[in-house]
Amino acid sequence: MYRFLLTPRWLLLHVVAVAAVAGCLLLGWWQADVYQDSSGRHELRDREPVAVAELAAPGAELGDSADRQAVASGTYVAAQQQLVPGRVHDGTLGSFVVTPLLTDDGMVVPVLRGWVDDPDDAGVAVPSGEVTVTGYLLPPETPDHATVRTGQQVDEGRVPYIAPDQLAQRAGVSESTALHGYLLLREESPEPAAAPVALDVDAVAPIRDVSPWQNLSYWAQWWVFALAAVIFWVSIVRNGVRTRRKAEAAAAEEQDGDDVSAPAPSHAPS
Repeated sequence: MYRFLLTPRWLLLHVVAVAAVAGCLLLGWWQADVYQDSSGRHELRDREPVAVAELAAPGAELGDSADRQAVASGTYVAAQQQLVPGRVHDGTLGSFVVTPLLTDDGMVVPVLRGWVDDPDDAGVAVPSGEVTVTGYLLPPETPDHATVRTGQQVDEGRVPYIAPDQLAQRAGVSESTALHGYLLLREESPEPAAAPVALDVDAVAPIRDVSPWQNLSYWAQWWVFALAAVIFWVSIVRNGVRTRRKAEAAAAEEQDGDDVSAPAPSHAPS
């Protein structure tokens, strides 16, 4: 009865069904991982700030410290300040302002202090003396973040993207003593009389373009699709079995009819 399920046509159907179920399950797990990653990063950003030295070491990758709020005290090195051109804020083209902060323990923390539309406004706002900054630790940018063309030379006092190698080449910030990343400024004490436009962390380093709950709903949808694929496969198999049974029953009835209609053999008298 069930041998037909091992024919090439049905074997192909089984393979397609297994592939569909496996694909839906994998996509569901991926969406679940994205949801957990997004939720975890949001939770990190909501934690209370701690000292930079407790979260990161000079030259070492941030690792799990990325997205954490951190506090650092020191003095800005205005001579090493750099602009990152071609950055848009509220629909206006301008530049990010990155100023190295020499902390009390000797670490250099690149601080993304904000955005300006006029590059001439960047140098006026650099506070002098001891300051305490609070912000979000973010990993270095990559060449994909740059808005300038590949190979294009930028003017002096500018870097195409925020990364240790770029700050070392353009501003002389030693990679061995600098934070491997940057601090997105949230608060500064004492507050300067003038400062670049503050930037929101979700705009500079968005976690996801959609709500984490939307990822969770996608996870559920993919698993529903997997269940639907199983139900569809079972339905096809049941229909195939039912069709076979009907065909065999019809063949048996036809055979019985042929046996009844056949004339009985005659017997010669002895």
